Amino acid sequence: MSAIMSPYDLIVYFGSDHVSFLTNKVDADNHSHNYIQITIGLEEDVAITVDGVAYQASGLILHSNIVHELQGHGQWQWYMLINPESAFGEHLKRTYLQHSPIYILTSNQIEELTHLAIQHLFSLQQAMEYDRIWNECKHILSMTDDNLPPVLDERIHHIMQALESISLPQLTVKTLSKKVFLSESRLSHLFKDKIGISLASYIVHHKLEHAFHAVFSGKPLTDAAMEAGFNSPSHFSKTVRDKLGMTARTIVQHSRYLKV
Repeated sequence: MSAIMSPYDLIVYFGSDHVSFLTNKVDADNHSHNYIQITIGLEEDVAITVDGVAYQASGLILHSNIVHELQGHGQWQWYMLINPESAFGEHLKRTYLQHSPIYILTSNQIEELTHLAIQHLFSLQQAMEYDRIWNECKHILSMTDDNLPPVLDERIHHIMQALESISLPQLTVKTLSKKVFLSESRLSHLFKDKIGISLASYIVHHKLEHAFHAVFSGKPLTDAAMEAGFNSPSHFSKTVRDKLGMTARTIVQHSRYLKV
């Protein structure tokens, strides 16, 4: 029986460049997704098969778009799905994933991250609390804010305002470029340079965030998907599966959600 007690099967934190969640319900057949995956076994080692090779580890980092299979065995794990095109994702790749698609974390890193999750992530309620925990997580992984892009300049501030002003069904790189009077290529380059994540990835992440926020606020999945700008519920479901490696229904059942 699990030593960790929670009324939820899944606790989700949706950040600007990542999705972080605690769960005891992961048993996934072979799949891949766009995010870099950090997995911490909070009770037992994680059983993962990558390209036919089986691993048992308490903590690991897996490159994006790598086919893998997970066995959670009803135990709690902490998953961090990092956008590979964000500044954090780029730094993870340079630091840990240059020579192999999988990296096994050190025992000290695993111990500190496990303590962080068990002591804080199951109970926190405010985005500001999560920011502190997330910064501590980055410190444990040697990912400091010194490696992240500088504060937004006026051009990016204007772009972000324009992005928020466009309805989600109409929001694309093309519509945003027209709104801010920049070519698509120039806008995309500027955004990646200043924000640390590709604009196309940011827009998809933004729409997913809005959809899940709507669902956790009580809207049906179909309505939330269309409101967030997905072409159809099946488009939303496929995007969730491709990006997160889980079905949308798995994410919303018996779950707690916090936008951070």
